[in-house]
Amino acid sequence: MSEQTVWSGVFWVVLVLLLVLVLAALAGVLWLMRKSRLQTLPKAQEVVLGDAQWPAEPAIPRTIWTYWHAATPPYVVQRCIAGWQRLNPGYQVHVLHPGNVAEFLPNVPESLGRLNIAKQTDWIRLALLHRYGGMWLDASIILTQPLDWVERERREEQAEFVGFYLEGYTTRAAFPVVESWFLAALPGSVFIRQWLERFEAAAITGETADYLAQLQQQGRYEALTQKIGDPSYHTIHVVAQDVLQSQSSGDAAMRLCLLRAEDTAYWLHVQSGWKRRPLFAKLLWTPGDASVWPPLVKLRGGERTKLNAWLVKKHYREGSLVERFLAQPKPSDRRV
Repeated sequence: MSEQTVWSGVFWVVLVLLLVLVLAALAGVLWLMRKSRLQTLPKAQEVVLGDAQWPAEPAIPRTIWTYWHAATPPYVVQRCIAGWQRLNPGYQVHVLHPGNVAEFLPNVPESLGRLNIAKQTDWIRLALLHRYGGMWLDASIILTQPLDWVERERREEQAEFVGFYLEGYTTRAAFPVVESWFLAALPGSVFIRQWLERFEAAAITGETADYLAQLQQQGRYEALTQKIGDPSYHTIHVVAQDVLQSQSSGDAAMRLCLLRAEDTAYWLHVQSGWKRRPLFAKLLWTPGDASVWPPLVKLRGGERTKLNAWLVKKHYREGSLVERFLAQPKPSDRRV
């Protein structure tokens, strides 16, 4: 075989490899362009439950509560919380952890420590709102707007509680499944008090397995769990249904204002088919504004963990949601 033939073969191999690389790069660009596209934010569907009319005053306290199971949270959580503070300068932000819970909740049940972190946090959020009122935000929530809209919603609907429901979990339209990652309540909220009391009985002083078995014996299990995934883990969701579905039709004590999560905190997830890579394309790459960005974005566990690495390495585009609301501001940045 001649040297010319050898070099000709090498040339064609290299050419094919380059062509493959170019096509792969082009496919990647086209995928990113398609998956990063943002749709106009819809008006959130709203459900109001209960017949009570709560007064305009007092307002929901301008206090934000959250919890992390270690004194130093991951960088992405730190940036989420910093964003809350920047957007809501008139609010107190309390970040609880195992070392300071007793400062705010002196009567922590002895049995709390034997439970998993999720159930511990579920009790803490309800106990804080029952004692103080205010707003609970899971530590992995990104805010893109100040929280003043919460009190406006409450006053407009004369409610004691503002939160979100997940239509994907709901099979009974009269009783939408209340989410627990964002809760806003007046001090003395009847709903929060009953939610806490029943949750303590179901999961803190009692055993979750016994509670769920009792619901099955009573023939209430399917009605309360609806499409809630893993009721043993998401006991707080089931107990909220227990509270709501136990109210008589004429009960005048409660009034809840619930916004559809799929129109708000999960709007980008819905556009992404609930898949992480398309979601990250929208969070990290695409510039936007309030017409396409929801007022808050809820990061789920795996999303939070993976996004942390992208954020630390600064792998995001200027003008994207992550750059705008999570990245460390530049010294000259006057963003609000």
